[in-house]
Amino acid sequence: MTGDGTIAGQYGGTPGQKQQYFGKIDPFCLFAVVPMVIVAALSFWGDVAILGVVLIILAILVVVFDSWANRPAKKNPQRPPQRQRYRDGR
Repeated sequence: MTGDGTIAGQYGGTPGQKQQYFGKIDPFCLFAVVPMVIVAALSFWGDVAILGVVLIILAILVVVFDSWANRPAKKNPQRPPQRQRYRDGR
């Protein structure tokens, strides 16, 4: 604990250190998104616009959730020293 009174100080981070909110999009996410966009386009063409809007919104939500789930881990530069397992330093 650094003693600076912040939550970041309590959990070993620094107050200026920020977590990225989004990461790379997984290519397998497109297996769900591309068919939704195709069906949305077909529903716009077939005069069922509300279904197209719902599918476009769902596709956007899937991509945003996938990007959020794949965000990089928060790096903690301060690691505790490794404890020696044996007396002779091995």
